[in-house]
This record gives sequence, structure tokens and C-alpha cells, in this order.
Amino acid sequence: MNKRAKQRLIGVTILIFVAVGALIMFAGFSGGTATKASVAEALTNESLVGKQVEVSGEVVAGSWVSGSSPFVFEIEDSAEPDAGRVRIVWNDVVPGSFGDGTTATVTGVLADDGSIDAKYLVTKCPSKYESATGALTVNDTINRQDELLGVTVKVTGFVVEGSIAPAGSAVRFQLADDAAANNPLSVAWGGGLPDDFVGGAKAVITGSIEADGIFQCTEVALDQAAQ
Repeated sequence: MNKRAKQRLIGVTILIFVAVGALIMFAGFSGGTATKASVAEALTNESLVGKQVEVSGEVVAGSWVSGSSPFVFEIEDSAEPDAGRVRIVWNDVVPGSFGDGTTATVTGVLADDGSIDAKYLVTKCPSKYESATGALTVNDTINRQDELLGVTVKVTGFVVEGSIAPAGSAVRFQLADDAAANNPLSVAWGGGLPDDFVGGAKAVITGSIEADGIFQCTEVALDQAAQ
């Protein structure tokens, strides 16, 4: 083997070692196992600071602002409400199921102030089903707006295709009596939506219609008869 070939072989060998080393470092960094911790542990266990942790909790109502960047919210342990709240910083797309009371599981490095700069965010809103028995139609609700103003009622209808907006929007979705979406009802809702809450699904909502014509919702469910 001549001198030039030997130099070339040495150069290739060095590049291979560098590449393998980089892959090992990357795998160790990105694939490291996160330590599961409760909200209380994240706030009190100093040994977890600087480490990657996985914490689950319910999204605290009023702790987030729609459209903010970075997106910041807080979670708490529903079983231990006095344990405190963990501040979460998220720099990616907010899941459609996100909302007040949604269970959020975050993974990221725990800072010394108890906050987490999340690398992963999974939200889960339990699927809810309810009977539409006794519920008003969308058209009936709209036509009787003056009579029903501020009165808590149950309404059923179909989710209008393309109407579901991100959490925190003034109008979260619309309901209509038919698939053609004639005369839809705009619905305000601050909570999370079930994964199967999609356009065309038949829903049952509870709340009251206000003077501006927007239905202020206090509960969202899918019609159990339609499942």
C-alpha cells in the first residue's frame, strides 16, 4: 500500500470514529430514560434538578394564554391540589385536545425553579358520552335565544366540518342540525376535547346562550347513541 493510500485510509478511519462517537452521544442524549415524578416530587426533590423527568398533571384553568410563544401553562395533581403547580414551557404546536382540566404528560429537563422546558407534550381528554334525550336542537336554541338567555340547557347537533379551533379561541367549534351546516351555533369552550371529537360527530353540550349569540359551554360530550 502506497503512502497516499495509507493516508486516505487513516482519514476515513478517523471520520468513521468521529461519526460513531457522535451517534453514541446523540443516542445517549435523546434516548435517555426520563425519571417519572409526581408534581410534588418535581417541586421538592432537588436531586431531580437538571435531569430529564416525566410529569403528569391537570392543566390549571387560567394558567395559559392562547397563541402565546413560547406557550406557557401550569399543571397540578388533582389528587394532591396542595402540592403546588409545575410551570411548563412548550415551543411547538399545541395539541388539539389541550384545554383546562386536560391531563398533560410532559417530558423535559427540570429547572432549579421547578419549571420544565418540555421536549414532549401529550394531552389526554377522557372521552365523554351522554344521552341526547331532552336536548334542544340547534335551530330551536337559536330561535329561542331571547327566552333562553342565560338559562342552562342541553343542546345536541353535529360538529361542523372545519370549525374546530385551537384551545383558547373565542369560538372553539360550531354545531348544526344537519351536515350542510345551515344556521350553525357558535360554541365557546375552554376545556379539552376528546380525541374522537371531530367534524361530523354528533355532540351533546350543556351551557347557556348569551346575548352575543355565542353558546357558553360548561360541558362537552359525544352522543352515546351515535357511537
